[in-house]
Amino acid sequence: MLNANDFKRAIQTIDALGVTPGVLVQVIELANDPNTDLETISAVLRKDGPLAADVMRISNSPHYAPATPHSNLMSAISHLGMSEVIQVVNLSLARQLFARDLSSYGISAHDYWSGSISAALVMEALARPLRLNVEDAYTLGILHSLGRMLINTVIEESGFTVRWDGRQPVEQWERENVGFDFAEAGALLLEHWHFPPATCAVIAEQLNPEAVIEPLSMLGALQFTRRLVSLTDVGFKNQAWLLPAADPFAQASGLTPESVSQLVSACAEKYQGILLSVDLGWAEAKA
Repeated sequence: MLNANDFKRAIQTIDALGVTPGVLVQVIELANDPNTDLETISAVLRKDGPLAADVMRISNSPHYAPATPHSNLMSAISHLGMSEVIQVVNLSLARQLFARDLSSYGISAHDYWSGSISAALVMEALARPLRLNVEDAYTLGILHSLGRMLINTVIEESGFTVRWDGRQPVEQWERENVGFDFAEAGALLLEHWHFPPATCAVIAEQLNPEAVIEPLSMLGALQFTRRLVSLTDVGFKNQAWLLPAADPFAQASGLTPESVSQLVSACAEKYQGILLSVDLGWAEAKA
């Protein structure tokens, strides 16, 4: 089993990749402040040159359909608006965070990214009618399986040769071979990056049905999203999925098989637009 030093080394390795999720935390905090203007958010993004450039590039993609190409960051975020800026920053960070294969899991970078984007789109779609914070929901979807990256890094740095065979539940394999699961690992990484405690708590409890006190909550939505993405497959590739009639979240929220099917179809359409427009070179090559 691993110890605290293994975690510390793995986190330092991930930090050294140049990923800057702290900017996302700042942008979300600013966006939730009614007194914040776009110039303030622009100033935060300009502190991270590569991220600012990526936000401009993504904002100029067909997915966001600008009438004329944006030539500067302020123009880009003015076109996008507060809510979309958070989503674009999420997409940019997802490109960095999920650009490596998870060799210990046998999961390609493309599938890892696709699963995260799929979950983000479902969370966004669920949040609107439930009056949950849409930006927080989208971010939770993007980051829900982040702990797998930390576990994969820990395994590689520790010289382990364990590989998930895909037969037993992934969280059971993690606990048996590493001593913790991806939910715990993800919360640990987000705490290190100073994400809000509420976000860390949802990530940490996503595998625990007993933690859902109120079904129509962010945690309830994330657990339902994980079940739905598992049924529909990453990128919504499975057309033969069937939602169990007794799904607790669907019952509590009044979702019918027809309404869930419509939700999945809308998310699949958005996913294809993102896949084609965001220019994920490594993802397209493996798609």
